[in-house]
Amino acid sequence: MTIQSFSGAAGCGKTHQLMANLAARLERQPLQAFQKVLALTFMHGSRRRLDDRLGDVDLLRRQYECTTIDGFAWRIVSRWQALITQLGMGHPRVNDYEAVCQVAADLLSHDIVVRWIAATYPIVVVDEAQDLTPNRLRIVQSMATDVDLLIAADEFQCLIEELRPNPACEWLTAVGHDALLQQPRRTSDQNLLAAAGAIRSAQAPASNGLFKIFHTPTPALAASYVSNAIGWNRRGNRVAIITPTMGQFANGILTWVATRTTGRGNGPYNIILEESETKLADAFIDDLALPDQATLAEAFTLMAEKPATITQDFVRWLEKVRRTKGRTHVLREEMEDTIRHSFSNQRRLSSRDGPGIRALTVHGAKNREFDLVIVLWPAAIRGNDEQQRRLLYNAVTRAKQQCLVLVQLPRAMTLPPFSVREA
Repeated sequence: MTIQSFSGAAGCGKTHQLMANLAARLERQPLQAFQKVLALTFMHGSRRRLDDRLGDVDLLRRQYECTTIDGFAWRIVSRWQALITQLGMGHPRVNDYEAVCQVAADLLSHDIVVRWIAATYPIVVVDEAQDLTPNRLRIVQSMATDVDLLIAADEFQCLIEELRPNPACEWLTAVGHDALLQQPRRTSDQNLLAAAGAIRSAQAPASNGLFKIFHTPTPALAASYVSNAIGWNRRGNRVAIITPTMGQFANGILTWVATRTTGRGNGPYNIILEESETKLADAFIDDLALPDQATLAEAFTLMAEKPATITQDFVRWLEKVRRTKGRTHVLREEMEDTIRHSFSNQRRLSSRDGPGIRALTVHGAKNREFDLVIVLWPAAIRGNDEQQRRLLYNAVTRAKQQCLVLVQLPRAMTLPPFSVREA
């Protein structure tokens, strides 16, 4: 079994190399009829993009499964319930992702579980490996003895401060076979490339050409820049408004852009707000006011006039509880878990990378690309200089054609990541 990894800056074609090497591996040794390629990544946005790229590999003939590593971990836990009980591991809740990954990693320390996976998935592709926490990394490492691994990672794109030094990147360096990619592929604009390079190397990015930085102290001023940039955009139909945090500054801008017209006649614009499934599920559950315990009929009534997709999942679960376990009541904790799992599935299955104007956080934009990127940089951003550089870098490098950065505080323009802090 082999491990081949690819590292390099954002936009240097790490995912492209994964697909090229996968195609070469399939040409040497095609999959058998019962085999598939397993593709794993951390974020749902990355998973959707990886799924699209896998669909373009002709030799693969759709023989693949693409999922988040958390989803894969839950599949392992669900399949090996009897072994979990036998080993006394404890059964994790479906939405306790870290606990699920820990149990899945523990299961994979047993050869029978690894061989079960390898029999179906002789090749495993992992993208965005720098985001793997220790338990998630253990899942990947455990499979390395029985499958061919193709892995891409960039330590600087990791936004999880607890993963420094980065365990996945350290492991890939230790096992060798790492290819460092240096040729940009996402954009050829020299100002965008220079800005990204400066941020990555702790230098001040220059505001030039199609990369511009402006001080915008009020939401109204920032919103006028946003609306005009959208109105004057002729370089592509995929626009992203990206911010480290959806706070008062960002929300004020989005409201203005969605309801007002600038003096130049641009706007209002329809903005697709991408929120995390956790936040959406929390709001949904709060609105339900779930009791501590409910009969199946009472639980069914709670979902009256709720969105069909969530209601259908919930009703199917109620029917399964009645049919397979003969129960007449369900607990609040169980109902919450079912609803959260349903929201997670909706996010997993949805496709939101088409044309349009999207507003999202830096974390939600990872491993995605847009023609025009507008970065909103509010006054209050958590993290030290290093973390803020990584946040700005991950936002700026989503741009293929043009990037505009709007900074709320004038003092921020004299500090990292926009300048070099004086000793």
